[in-house]
Amino acid sequence: MKEVEAKKPKKTATTSSRNCSTCNQGRAALKRSKTLEQICREYFYSVFEEEIHRVIVDNQLFKPGERVSIGVSGGKDSPVPAFVLSELNRWHNYGLDQFLLSIDEGITGYRDDSLETVKRNEV
Repeated sequence: MKEVEAKKPKKTATTSSRNCSTCNQGRAALKRSKTLEQICREYFYSVFEEEIHRVIVDNQLFKPGERVSIGVSGGKDSPVPAFVLSELNRWHNYGLDQFLLSIDEGITGYRDDSLETVKRNEV
């Protein structure tokens, strides 16, 4: 029986060598798994924010005047939802009173740096 050598797939152009499939001006920075579009950073931000806004509005997640806590750990990903919700609240006038929530477990040296980061990122 003859052994067949598996062929490696041909390399295709990476997203960085193409223009954004939406604005056709910026260089594509990523490929959206949802739509397979190759998009630039600026378009990604606008789509990301608009999709979150649509979820909030379509599902009536908040009422004006509500107090909303955003749980944060102090890690590098924690400020993202806080920042985005703060911006959307400002742009679309949701009327939310937002604050960050982090838990100090009381273990000396365990979360000191993280808690300082949370304080610096207050909305």
